[in-house]
Amino acid sequence: MKKLILLFIFLVLTLNLFAKHVEAKYDITYGNFLDLGIATTTLEINKNSYKIKIKAKTTGMAKYLTNNREEIYESYGKFVNNQFIPNKFIKTKKDDYKKRVRIYTFNHKEKKILVNDKKTGIEKKMNSSFKKVLINIDEEKNSELDYFAKDDILSLFFNINQKLVKYENGKEYTLNAVGANKTKGIINILMPTTEKLKQMNEVLKTDDKSKFTAFINQKIFQSKRGELLISLDHNGFCSYAVLKDVLFFGDIVGKMVKFKTDEG
Repeated sequence: MKKLILLFIFLVLTLNLFAKHVEAKYDITYGNFLDLGIATTTLEINKNSYKIKIKAKTTGMAKYLTNNREEIYESYGKFVNNQFIPNKFIKTKKDDYKKRVRIYTFNHKEKKILVNDKKTGIEKKMNSSFKKVLINIDEEKNSELDYFAKDDILSLFFNINQKLVKYENGKEYTLNAVGANKTKGIINILMPTTEKLKQMNEVLKTDDKSKFTAFINQKIFQSKRGELLISLDHNGFCSYAVLKDVLFFGDIVGKMVKFKTDEG
């Protein structure tokens, strides 16, 4: 379940940059019959600064199986020339037993990213008798990320709208962002050919003309590269997304159910 947050992020990657406050909500289902979770997003722009927050939580049976799993991604930084430049990226993962918070602090001048990683709660571990026992955890460490990216995963996909108009059909493009995956944060965007677009129209159940495929480059169940099909409406907002070939019974589908924007 933890990797589903990347689908939630893709769902909101094209929100209106000129709005001062944006709220969006998406329902996530599996195989068109099982509710997996909901994701809510807020974007706030105050003069030259911004805050992006995505909160995703499991529902129904998924909530029970994941011990009430919840993930929160936050990006804080500057908003200059319609570009989001992150200063801090926070990733929180928690359930009924434990909580983990990672804080990434950007140093754009020196091209370094510092990481503060803190874990608290209760965790199951194997003791010397090879029995599982519950132990209290309270750990914290500081380190430097082994690569530099000018974006975190939230700022990247709010910035990507300006890149898509320059991309050519049939070509694949490589991007990277902090928080995307463990392989230097690499993400690939594939623009469809005319023939591929026809196939995507059958999967993405919208009349939207703008569609593309994103690979998050990590295995998610049976999806080896984490293949996401994205559909953008006439306003440039993601209306429908599909995470392909997840399990035996179908795909994971994300659909926008609520959208509100305020220009302030």
